[in-house]
Amino acid sequence: MMIRRLLFLALVLSLGGSGQAHGLLHAEIAQLTAELDQFPNDPARLAQRGELFRVHGLFSEARLDWDKVAALLPNDVTNDLRLGLLELGVRNTNAAVKRLDHFLEARPSSLEGQLAAAEAETLAGNSIRAVAHWSTAIGLSDEPRPDWYLHRARAGQSAGQSPNQILEGLDAGIARYGPLPSLQLMAVDLEVQRGAIDAALARLDALAARADRKERWFVRRGDVLVAAGQPERARAEFLAAQRALESLPEKLRRSWTANELRQQIDTKLAALSPVPSSSK
Repeated sequence: MMIRRLLFLALVLSLGGSGQAHGLLHAEIAQLTAELDQFPNDPARLAQRGELFRVHGLFSEARLDWDKVAALLPNDVTNDLRLGLLELGVRNTNAAVKRLDHFLEARPSSLEGQLAAAEAETLAGNSIRAVAHWSTAIGLSDEPRPDWYLHRARAGQSAGQSPNQILEGLDAGIARYGPLPSLQLMAVDLEVQRGAIDAALARLDALAARADRKERWFVRRGDVLVAAGQPERARAEFLAAQRALESLPEKLRRSWTANELRQQIDTKLAALSPVPSSSK
């Protein structure tokens, strides 16, 4: 039953907000409701239906089911996980933190609990605790998602961690998944913050090497060099971006996105100090 439930929820989440996803949820809820008419005090079915209600955003209905589960199984520590997720869904963050802390005292190796606690602590503004939960979740998972590394890095920034500390965590994700733009671009910003301009440019080069079109990466390099106070090197990158744009096929060159980027490059070039005129 648990495997069937997890597979069903994975399918629903993959469909996102589509009508098909809503239809599947309604069908599953209807089936469980019919079963609960016959077995009204079945905690497993109540827990499943409550989870479907929560996924569907029907938090009041989920609370009714899960409160009943808690009454039927008062010593079940997973009550705190379920109700913590519910409090998180309605953005009652302090209550969510309290519930999830209690759950994790008993089940510290619960990946779902660590992820929920990381989100709750982030929303509650407890950035240092959020970093710890994200790190634990990453360590528990055989396949941590790239965005977990990003969430941890952002929490680290909010907690006042140094760029070096945050980069160490991001680089762990990059080592696993390669130079994903979401991770690498944040790392670029951190390299600039600590004055490691060549390292920032090298990260951009790693991204550009995987891209079919290079013009936006030339612009990014120029932005880094502007921030580093190197306007002439920045100018060379912006001009390289212009040349890359003009080398595109006509259809791409005339596209809305190309025109927008062209305007951005012109603005960036105009903002640079004028090129000194050659002495006569």
